[in-house]
Amino acid sequence: MTIRQPPPSFDLIDEPWIPVTIGGRQREVSLREALLDGHRIDALDLSDPLQSVALLRQVLLPVLLHAEGPARNRQEWKERWDRHALDADRINAYLDDRSDRFGLFDPVRPFAQVAGLRAAGGETRPVSLLILSLSSGNNVPLFCARTEAEPPDLTCSQAARALVTAHCWDTAAIKTGAVGDPRAARGKTTGNPTGPLGQLGIVVPLGNTLARTLVLNTRILSGGHRRGDRPQWDARAPATPRWEKGLAPRGLLDLLTWQSRRIRLVPTVLSDGRTVVREAVLCAGDRPDGTDPTLEPHTRWRRSEKPRAGRPERTPLRHPPGKDLWRGMTSLLALREPDGDSCSTSLLLRQLADQQAGWHAVEALRVDVLAVGAVYGNQSAVVEDVMTDRLPLPVAALDPDSETHEFMIDLVGEAEELCRAANTLGNNLRAATGGDPIPWDRGERLGDRLVHRFAPVVHRLLAGLLSSPDRVEDAVTAWRDAAAGLADGLLEEALTGASPQAFTGRGGSERPGMTSSRAEIKYRAAVRDVLGTPAGPGPRVRADAPGAPHPLLPPATGTRS
Repeated sequence: MTIRQPPPSFDLIDEPWIPVTIGGRQREVSLREALLDGHRIDALDLSDPLQSVALLRQVLLPVLLHAEGPARNRQEWKERWDRHALDADRINAYLDDRSDRFGLFDPVRPFAQVAGLRAAGGETRPVSLLILSLSSGNNVPLFCARTEAEPPDLTCSQAARALVTAHCWDTAAIKTGAVGDPRAARGKTTGNPTGPLGQLGIVVPLGNTLARTLVLNTRILSGGHRRGDRPQWDARAPATPRWEKGLAPRGLLDLLTWQSRRIRLVPTVLSDGRTVVREAVLCAGDRPDGTDPTLEPHTRWRRSEKPRAGRPERTPLRHPPGKDLWRGMTSLLALREPDGDSCSTSLLLRQLADQQAGWHAVEALRVDVLAVGAVYGNQSAVVEDVMTDRLPLPVAALDPDSETHEFMIDLVGEAEELCRAANTLGNNLRAATGGDPIPWDRGERLGDRLVHRFAPVVHRLLAGLLSSPDRVEDAVTAWRDAAAGLADGLLEEALTGASPQAFTGRGGSERPGMTSSRAEIKYRAAVRDVLGTPAGPGPRVRADAPGAPHPLLPPATGTRS
């Protein structure tokens, strides 16, 4: 039995709702606690990467940037880094001054919502509409056990997290028309894009504490915030059902807190006094005019070689599904000016490169990189997958003239060449039995299997260089030895699994053609050309195995999901 009555307030400033890890344990903290105790908090809980990125961009980072202001120069940024903790006095004053702007169910200005928002047909929808991993309408994830007819009871903290996540990653296509929306037609709006982050490949630098992560994500703006720039909660008037298209963000704060949807949470008070959210109203929101490469801090960029009229010269570079982040190292470390290369890295990583170039002790910067992206399907109306990867980043690699930078670029190039050699091996073994090559977009090829095995080796090497940036030559030796061993292992598996016919070839002894022996010879020659070392049979150290003895292959510091 439920009793509908005015719900109690839920204050996002002082109520716990932000999931973090402290000493390896998960817990929820308030917005104030996350910022004031950020130097004691390990990190945001990354078990839901879409949600974590949304909390960082929609709430934590804009509050900090508005309270403390942006760093004006390199020295001011370094002082914030060395301070470890954030400015408690400014943050407390800022939050106290806006205590009426962070109420989740405030009747006048509910946080990131429109008070009194109603669908044109008067209906509400299950709150699962806001959660990309749950079934709702046409969005039916593959392994979801709950149907739209069984919406979950979200606690206030869960509903708040779902709210900001929807603003960042919501699916595209048709949205409910709202009363008071002049663009709604027949109770709906069409042509809605995904949430703004769904169109990007997000790259977030991570520090060893939440406070340092926030500093790493702080832009240096010599002139301060742009005139008129403000986060959504500082708008002069409450949000209305009206939305605009073709808008350009006023500045970084406006961009980070962009309201891509008009939303209202519908709370219910249960008989035991608990407040839950089962229903919501979700309608169209503001549509930005493209993505500004001079403003967006968290994505890499691709430059069009032949830009067309009406299309931007630079477009966001999204994460390829199924491809590890380390394989995109070339664009991740593309630190030259964007006009000079086909790809360029994010503004924050370019800024970090400038920072470490001016320091004598680059080892003071310990950074991981988190990559997050949503894979949409069926005209972006459903979420098919979430791509996430975490990679240790030796800051010495951020110097484009350094040996570390050169090694990491060479490593990726050699890995891709070995991948092609493995694919050729597979095609040759199939040809030896009269089979056709495996299409590039179907099935598992030998190259895919090989680069998958490279991943733990690369993570361990990068973790080693993070601690010992001067041991590049040792890293080169370790990589090539490990890569050769894994290439040998793959060859043994391929030959063991080959059909007996592959040993004689399709044409038999009288018609010499491709055989398993010829395929092996070609493969060994290709590996030798890439690594410059013999690829003959014999025992090698499995560098991807636990307890690998090489000092540059310690257990990885980060985890991949």
